[in-house]
Amino acid sequence: MIPDSAITAALQDWLKAQILQLSVDTLKSNAVTCTACGEVLGTYIIDYRGDRFRLSLEQTYAFLKFIQEN
Repeated sequence: MIPDSAITAALQDWLKAQILQLSVDTLKSNAVTCTACGEVLGTYIIDYRGDRFRLSLEQTYAFLKFIQEN
């Protein structure tokens, strides 16, 4: 059995990798993501269509996924 902390850490790593890929994929939609902010501040900053968003790891993943799919 894997301890919960190991699962949580693995999930966090997976989300960070997904965000890196999604931030590249969504550039064509004019979404610019500061991925370094996530590493340093714990929140990501996204400029999208003239608006700036500061989001958590989970919110960033969901928002970028939304942009990619719409």
